[in-house]
Amino acid sequence: MTNWRLWTGLSLTLILIIIAIIGPFIAPYDDNYTMEVEYISQGEDYEMVTNPAPPSAKHPFGTDQWGYDILTLLLYGAKYTIFISLFVAFIRVVVGGGLGILVGNLNNSKSNKLGFGFGLLGGIPQFLVLYFVLVGITINSTLSVFELTTLQTVLMVLIGIPGVFSATKSKTIELKKNEFITASKSLGASPWWVTTKQVFPHLKGTLLSMMVKEMILTLTLIGQLGIFKLFLGGTILRLHGPEVYLSKTNEWAGLIGQWQSFLYNYEWIIWYPLAAFVFTIFSFYLLSRGIEIHQRDQLKRYPHI
Repeated sequence: MTNWRLWTGLSLTLILIIIAIIGPFIAPYDDNYTMEVEYISQGEDYEMVTNPAPPSAKHPFGTDQWGYDILTLLLYGAKYTIFISLFVAFIRVVVGGGLGILVGNLNNSKSNKLGFGFGLLGGIPQFLVLYFVLVGITINSTLSVFELTTLQTVLMVLIGIPGVFSATKSKTIELKKNEFITASKSLGASPWWVTTKQVFPHLKGTLLSMMVKEMILTLTLIGQLGIFKLFLGGTILRLHGPEVYLSKTNEWAGLIGQWQSFLYNYEWIIWYPLAAFVFTIFSFYLLSRGIEIHQRDQLKRYPHI
């Protein structure tokens, strides 16, 4: 039976990556564009269109309260949402997965000692750590968008490595119990040979699936921070009149966070970035499930490496 989850998830993920790359080039307007008050002829009368404007031919997703075109903001912010989540997940799996495999191949006493500290760190809620570190830095920060995005990315990588490490170490220890690895060691295979020729090939599907899951976890973490106005790339706080929080990068979680007050009024303002964010998580979920099913089928056909 065709693994439709794998191919659908892969196709949707590729579409998202393409949008992230070409988004600014296909956006209908410049990211600084704002719609002025317009008058539309209605026979002998004129209808005044003000912001926020509902979806129309000129603005397919409508505009926000300041006149910014929502579709344009989504296309400009896609690269931050997609590529940061991909990069964070990739580094987490490379570093945490690599350490987990190496430590898992040590004898049990050394493995337990080295893994104990990482296990404790992996149990700390990631959101709480990031919130208390970033709450005094992200809002009206003196750092540039690049510097702040780099800082936030590094922090998300560091707090995610312990969880990946613990999971990979446990899988490596379980894998070492298989007879084909025991036989290789009995025949004189070196630890390096066993790791590169047997352990890693057996775990590569698991690591790939883990990477996609880490992308989902990273998006979820960015979304949680966005609800509390800690936007990826920086938050602008305007204090003249009602408090207004704006995302510097227009990443999708930031747009949801800055527009969450419009959930019941002018609902199109928040529904479009929310739909884009949920669609991204759903695409990654399908890809992760597809990889897991593919790996399971492969193990059924070739149980030994």
